[in-house]
Amino acid sequence: MNKEIKDIEKIKNTIISKNKTLIIAVNNKINYPEIGYAPYIFLNKNFYIFSSELSPHIKHLLYNKKGTFMIIEDECKAKNIWARVRIKFEAKITVVDRNENNYNKICYQIQNFHGKTLNLIKQFSDFHLIKISPIKGSIITGFGNAFILHGISLEVKNKIKP
Repeated sequence: MNKEIKDIEKIKNTIISKNKTLIIAVNNKINYPEIGYAPYIFLNKNFYIFSSELSPHIKHLLYNKKGTFMIIEDECKAKNIWARVRIKFEAKITVVDRNENNYNKICYQIQNFHGKTLNLIKQFSDFHLIKISPIKGSIITGFGNAFILHGISLEVKNKIKP
């Protein structure tokens, strides 16, 4: 792996670990886009959110079993507002059933990262633990500096040429 790819991998890992929310885009039943966000944790190459199906973007995410996601650098920390570091990726969706062995373990980790609100919303039947498994995407680290991401690991592959 060359130095440039290693550097981009490091940036990718930093933005995933430092950020707390995913932006979610999904089409509704009439093919009109819905957008929203959700707090996430990253665990074993998957993202996990705990969100309500009453939110249109979550309802359609559960229906479609796929979506597009973005993690973006905080605008207050960006060197240039026009060139914020961002990861965009497509992913498949799986609901983690409340009876699965890892359900409580993952919820505990979400609570540790995002706070005690999870204890309250965990009781509501409209909330679901959702596993987001990346397929492919891209990372943009500045003007003319975009790279293809591949597979569940979102492995940095190569620079996108204009």
